[in-house]
Amino acid sequence: MMASALCITTIHAAENNMILSNVWINGIDRKTEILVIEDDQNRYVECDVLRQLSIKVELMEKNPQRSDYCSTVTSDVQSEYDQSAQAIKIIFPANYFYSNNLDAERLAQPDRASFGAYINYDVFLDHTEDLKEYSILPEIGIFKDYWQFNQAFIAKRFEDQDQKENSVTRLNSTFSIDFPKNYTQLVVGDSTTVLNPFVNSMRYGGISFGTNFTDRPDFVYWNAPTLRGSAALPSKVDLLINGVSIYQQQVTPGDFVLQTGANIQQAGDAQLVVEDILGNRTVQSFPLMINNRLLLPKLNEYNVTLGKLRYNYDTQDDDYREFFTNLYFRRGMTASTTLGFNAVYSDDIKNLGLMWTQGVARFALVDLYLAGSDAFGEQGYSIGTSLSRTWNKFSAGASVAYASEHYKMLGYSDNLSVPEFDILAYFNVYDWLGFSSLNFNYIERKYNNNAEGFSADSQILNVGVTKTVNSNLSLGASYFKNFADVGGSSDDQGFYFSLNYNFGKGRSVYAAHSTEDFSRLQYVQSSVGESGLDYLLGASQRKGDVTYQAYGAYQTNYGEMTAQVQQSSDYDSKQLSYRGALVAMGGKMALTRYVDNAFALVKVANYPDVEVYRSLSPVGKTQKDGTFFIHNIVPYITYDISFNQDQITMDDKIDYSSKKMIGLDKRGYVINFPIYQTKLIVARLLNENGETFARASEVYTDLESGEYSPVDAEGKVYLYGLKPGTYPITVKTTGGRVCHSVLTIPSKNLEQFASKTVDLLCK
Repeated sequence: MMASALCITTIHAAENNMILSNVWINGIDRKTEILVIEDDQNRYVECDVLRQLSIKVELMEKNPQRSDYCSTVTSDVQSEYDQSAQAIKIIFPANYFYSNNLDAERLAQPDRASFGAYINYDVFLDHTEDLKEYSILPEIGIFKDYWQFNQAFIAKRFEDQDQKENSVTRLNSTFSIDFPKNYTQLVVGDSTTVLNPFVNSMRYGGISFGTNFTDRPDFVYWNAPTLRGSAALPSKVDLLINGVSIYQQQVTPGDFVLQTGANIQQAGDAQLVVEDILGNRTVQSFPLMINNRLLLPKLNEYNVTLGKLRYNYDTQDDDYREFFTNLYFRRGMTASTTLGFNAVYSDDIKNLGLMWTQGVARFALVDLYLAGSDAFGEQGYSIGTSLSRTWNKFSAGASVAYASEHYKMLGYSDNLSVPEFDILAYFNVYDWLGFSSLNFNYIERKYNNNAEGFSADSQILNVGVTKTVNSNLSLGASYFKNFADVGGSSDDQGFYFSLNYNFGKGRSVYAAHSTEDFSRLQYVQSSVGESGLDYLLGASQRKGDVTYQAYGAYQTNYGEMTAQVQQSSDYDSKQLSYRGALVAMGGKMALTRYVDNAFALVKVANYPDVEVYRSLSPVGKTQKDGTFFIHNIVPYITYDISFNQDQITMDDKIDYSSKKMIGLDKRGYVINFPIYQTKLIVARLLNENGETFARASEVYTDLESGEYSPVDAEGKVYLYGLKPGTYPITVKTTGGRVCHSVLTIPSKNLEQFASKTVDLLCK
């Protein structure tokens, strides 16, 4: 009994010292009230309130009698009570705050496509004095979820003075499945190989499986830095490279983990600056190299391909020849090292190549590759390297490649040879010395003396500058020289000058002149929206021969028509083309724009002429049946699809007016915005004795919302904005009495139902 009484006395004593106070954390008024217990030189505060303020209360000592109160006077945590501010001011170290991991969430995955199909068509006509050409290129696509089937043909007709020729060629038949969570794709049918230094990109028929994250703009697959640190106060984190701020983020107190994103390609001396709201600053310095050639550590990029090489795909359906297999693999070993290889096998040509990409501290990125080949019984090798760096306003790089006489690459045709030497150097500066840009490019390509097919040596230098005078006027000048012999002469050089003036509202004039006796003048009108007329009027002259040009493109929601006329003293050409699509999806078939990205069918009930938006930009209005097709939805980008809800009548109700979507290439998505017809329902509520309820009794259709309708003097209640469905009715009347009923509104004969007073028995 004595112990129990002592415990009760202690608790009562603590409660007598309990006060309600404002709370400040690390010098910041958190605009929150908290209960404080002062006891034996200690101060205890409510743990739940601290938890809501992102404090790790599990690290704090607790009150012996009240475990829901945390101590604010320990070796780590300090506090004082400010009588004038009526506030307890607590100081926490950074590790007492929950972490700010702004990169913790996985990437949003694309939506599953609706079942549908499309037929793209591109009709082209070209008439010259000597030749008439007609062609149509239809492409059939069928899709659902993450798979897609594509097949394309081209039909041509040529007419000249001597003959007429017709042809129909199958261009491709392809079935593909995307696996977005794994960043991979399976392709069966006609496709092209992965481009890399060891294989000329080539068409084939077969099967391919590999990663596709390099095509995803939402995935940062390279060595973009992850910034880690801690802050005791709300702070700004700033990443600077060579003194230039390239990334900023606000963080709350605690440890932070920030992913800098995909917009950084820089190298140099980096500084991580953390500045809190009181002006205190900490700075960390370190060398940094960021480049998308460097994969994230432990990230693999790979592709496996088996099939037969395809030749003359645009003129022959089935010119599949030698069987081959290709294995491509790269792995991020560290943040600054990526290694890989490529192996190719066919009966005639075998290649093995090794790749090494290395970031050299803050200075540069080095690419090195070495390859060997065994082709037609002869061995050869190739070696190459490149060096590049981007810093501040400058970017520079150079590459050199050498191939021995017998080195061969799969996919090269008989009329194309591998160069013996391939040299490239460039240097670019932006916004420097009054110029908008300054660039230098040098290319040299040299072939073996016994090279087959096209093997013309080249050695070209180009130096150019641009100057933006104001928001309307920009100027450009460049010098070019080809050091190689061209037609027995090595004096192929000259200057090129250009001027561009923008009048506003899509109107501009472009003029250019070359010292090689070439001049051009063009007037361009571009439409602002996705629909409208674009046109170009111009003339050019080359060594006294004047050519006149007129071009127009008219874009609508049903397709795009283009027309072009070119005329000179010895040449006359007239071209006309029309491209569009027939789409079937979601029970709707319509003529639409050409499908070259993802698209969506928006359904706004049966409302016509309702404005539809793509990421807050208007793209058109719904048709008579309340539908509208949105095109040009870039894959893997999050879009907000919405409509103008102010154009919906007040009597109708919507669940939502916008929806986010992420699409895959050339897939369709049905986005339905349900709109419910609502009515005013007049109900008379009766108690178990058949009597109406007292005036001002509260009638609820959704008790949790707290909104109610009052009963009038006649015992009736007016319920607004109800759509067809079943509603639980709750009535609160005099004396605190409560009763319940059910109101069912039918979807059929709604007008007739709403025209009468509904009697409901409330129990």
